[in-house]
Amino acid sequence: MLREMSAAAPVVRRGSSADMGAVLALLESAGLPTQDLAHIPGLRMWVAAAEDSIGGVIALQPFGTEGLLRSLAVSPARRKSGVATTLVRQLEEDARAQGITRLTLLTETAEAFFRRLGYEKVDRAGVSEVMRQCAEFRSLCPASATCMSKAL
Repeated sequence: MLREMSAAAPVVRRGSSADMGAVLALLESAGLPTQDLAHIPGLRMWVAAAEDSIGGVIALQPFGTEGLLRSLAVSPARRKSGVATTLVRQLEEDARAQGITRLTLLTETAEAFFRRLGYEKVDRAGVSEVMRQCAEFRSLCPASATCMSKAL
């Protein structure tokens, strides 16, 4: 069930193709990779929308019972307001309902944030081979990015 964040805050909903321009702009402004997003089979996206603007985004790239949490970005005006946590919780809830039992992510800047949400640092070598072959692992995120995982 998608949830409201508060009376004045954005509402988290599934993203659509109509959101893609705003989503790409938000991701690019945050320095996150966008090159492969249009070509990922089964990519699921959620946005935090208020009026006619996108204040946050998160995406899930599924790999059977595993998922790659990616593309979490929040606009500067919405940071420190709980939007990021709400987006992660919504993704986790929907992933669990769709049979995903483990989420993995790569981050260069948000290790402490994800640790507070129950994610633990893991060795990239422990990630499934199919996930390690995706563009995010192969070329989009540097080897210095922290790999984290959480069982759902």
